Amino acid sequence: MWKALRLPWRKDVLAGADLDGNLYFERSVRSAQRSRRHVMYKKNMPVAEYSDQTIPIQWQAWMRHTRKQPPTIQELLQDAERRRKMAENVHRLATKEASQGAVSGPEAAHATSSSHSQPQKTTPRTSPPPGESFEPEGWVPTSSRRAAARSGNDDRD
Repeated sequence: MWKALRLPWRKDVLAGADLDGNLYFERSVRSAQRSRRHVMYKKNMPVAEYSDQTIPIQWQAWMRHTRKQPPTIQELLQDAERRRKMAENVHRLATKEASQGAVSGPEAAHATSSSHSQPQKTTPRTSPPPGESFEPEGWVPTSSRRAAARSGNDDRD
């Protein structure tokens, strides 16, 4: 509570904390149009390990001034529960697909779409598909003067 009070001699004011224990501060700067915001991490990590993913998305939005009010603990808890449920659903679907022996990737989409539609009639191919019999020929560029001379339309004087 003491760190969250906006006292005249205080530079940094505590805006809140996340579920991991990181503290978020705001500093009013007279010369700047908006306040400066920063985070104090609970764990002391090397600089190379810091990334945007170490703090929740709600706090990222507050830090970048895309959100005016800092997120509440209740909002962070709801997001954590949503993520837990989504991970559970993904795991459940993965085990269901594995137990059914489903094909993954584009083959799965084709197999499911063709199983619901009418069976396709297959016709035996006697000729190769277009493009398979193509063989490039050699080509030598000629200058425009030579081409004009050959054709007899030499306009030079």
